[in-house]
This record gives sequence, C-alpha cells and structure tokens, in this order.
Amino acid sequence: MGSSGEDEEVKRVLKSKEVKGEDASRKPGRRWKEIKSTGTIPLGRIGHSICSDGNGNLFLWGGVNETIESEKGKYMDDFFKYDFHKKEWSQIVLSGATPVPRAFHSAVCYKDKVVIFGGCNGKGRFDEISLIQTNTGLCKSYTPPKDQERPPSRYCHTSVAYKESMLVFGGKCGGRNSNKRLKDMYNYNLETGLWSEVEATGTAPSSRSAHTSVVYGKKMLVFGGRDGEGMCCEDFYEYHLEARVWRMLDCNHQRLMRARHSAVVHNDSIIIFGGWSGKRKLNDLCIYNLDTDVVQVVHDNDEYDTSLPCRRECHTTVVVDNKLVLFGGRFRGVFMNDSFEYPLPSPPLKFLLRNWFVHNGLTANKDDLPPTIAESLNNYRKRFVEHPHQPVK
Repeated sequence: MGSSGEDEEVKRVLKSKEVKGEDASRKPGRRWKEIKSTGTIPLGRIGHSICSDGNGNLFLWGGVNETIESEKGKYMDDFFKYDFHKKEWSQIVLSGATPVPRAFHSAVCYKDKVVIFGGCNGKGRFDEISLIQTNTGLCKSYTPPKDQERPPSRYCHTSVAYKESMLVFGGKCGGRNSNKRLKDMYNYNLETGLWSEVEATGTAPSSRSAHTSVVYGKKMLVFGGRDGEGMCCEDFYEYHLEARVWRMLDCNHQRLMRARHSAVVHNDSIIIFGGWSGKRKLNDLCIYNLDTDVVQVVHDNDEYDTSLPCRRECHTTVVVDNKLVLFGGRFRGVFMNDSFEYPLPSPPLKFLLRNWFVHNGLTANKDDLPPTIAESLNNYRKRFVEHPHQPVK
C-alpha cells in the first residue's frame, strides 16, 4: 500500500483533471432514446419553460419559433401538459388573465400552479408574475404597486423554488444585441406574493444571462451563461439559501464553457447538456459530481452520430423517474419539437443513507464510524447543510 502522501497526490490529480468516462450513450441500458409521443405535440420552439410537478407530469408554456407566423406572431402563449408515463401531450386551454406571449422567461411549479416571471417578446420585457392552474388552465396575473419593491424587467434569467420562495437571479435587461446584464437576486414569496431584494455576502457571480441555476440541499448552484462582455462562462457558484452567502467553486473546466444550455440535479451530480460555446452549438453530455468535484464527459460533441440528439441551444431538460428528458431547441435555423430520454442511475445506497443521516440531524463520530465514512458525512454536512461561518472563495 502507498503512503498517505501518495494517496493525497492521487486525490489532487483526480480533482484537477476532467475524467472522461466510457461513451455511456452506446452501452446497453445507457443510451439516448427518441421518445415517440402521442397527443397534441407542441410546435418546435426555443426559450420556452418546462417544469415538473414531481408526479410524472411536465408543463410547458411559451417560447418562440421564428419560422412561423400566426395571429399572435412568432411568440407563443400556449400551455401543454406532458404525461411522461403515458408519453402523451395534451394542450390545456387557458382562461382568465392569460399571460402575454413571450420567450426566455422562467417558470417553477408550486403546489398546483406554474409560476411564470419575466421574459420578452420583441416588443418589450416583462416584470409581472403570472400563475397558471395546472388542472384547469385558469390564469391570474400580479404586478405589485409602484410603491412596493419588485425586480426590474428581464429575460434569459433563472428562477428556482425553495420552500415558499422563488429566487430570481441575473438575466438580460437590454435589447437583443446589447450586453446589459444583471447580477442581482430577488426573492418572491409564493405564499404572500411579496418581492424582496436579496442582500448576500461572499464571492458572487458576475452579471450574466443564459446561465442555469439548480437547487441541491440548501444550496443554489449557478453555472455558465454569458457575462457582461458577452463572453461564455465556465464557472460554478453556490449560494447558501439559509445563510445568504455566495461562494465560487473550484471547478473551472474550459471544456464546460457555454451558455443557452440545460442543467439539472440528479443524486449528487449536476447533469449538463448542449448549449452554445461562443463558437458553435453543442450536444455533449457532462456530469459534475458535487461530492468529488470531478467532471465526467459521458459523450462528446458529435454532429454525425444519429444515436445522439443533434446539437442545440435554448432547449429544456428535466429529470423524471431517473431519466433525463429533453425537449426542443434550435440548430441551424431549425426549431425542434423532438423529445429524448437518457437513463440515469438510481440513487445509490450511500447517497440515500447519507441524506437520511445528515438531514435527521445526526452527527458522525469517528469513534463510532470508520474514519472515512465519518469524514464524508461531516464534509457533506458542512458543504450542503450547515451555515458557513464566513464567505470563502
């Protein structure tokens, strides 16, 4: 057996390099599969939103398709439900205070509603909240009085739901060809309907748009996007949702530089697909393990491999029943409405036990557990559960 110094050197090398896994898309049981859906399938689009109710139902709203002309123009305001278990689309007719057609907005599911914020439609930007009842299609719109706090209008931002809050970060506030981007964050209370600007400490991300944000434990993780100069980013940041502290993660991988991509959390990893590198569209699949800080390239960009979804940007992905589900996007002027699924591993026993142990408030004692297990549990608690004592870069 090697010395502890050699072990530390191995860990350092593994942490500093990308680990390219086997091309899992070609392994039996681990490959992309195009979904043959039935029902009323939505038109191809970009800048739409899809969110999940956690029970196998996905809800799609809005987007834009620059190749069509309808009474409402190129921007859309249609609302669809996708039953993943039946592989069936159905359109839900909206009523009430229906939202104005738009794209590049954000949406989250909260209880039995889809909550929409922001976006643009070529005529302007939006700052109101729209609520769509998922079972009836009844809509409500809410704009705070001018004397109440609210975020500026924006698009290409992100929203995440955490407890009774929806947190909005970043986005674009100028015209289509401008580089006016934001780095502010606002909290919308989903119960009271009140906005408040979030005052955070630590090392916060630069202004950006077309990035992604996901929730893992008590942290919001922000990745990629375009910065204030219009350049694509490859940086990761985490924001502690309870302590309100930002921290830059030590995970700058040049090959991950992108915007207009998608990212989701599954088990202890962020799964990143496609997007735009600043030079070309992408269709690679990468997994960033939050526990080990290792990036695995499941498969690289490949324009000619018909077993993979084609290169694309401004698409959406969600996780349903341990499957990554992809819809839409754009490549070479084609606005797509295809759907793919990619099988993901079930939560490992280590993951389930660790979550149960930590979130039930138990403490890992090195006298009662093997040292490596106790250290792993305590490191997880410090990074994703406990409040940080001070901001750390």
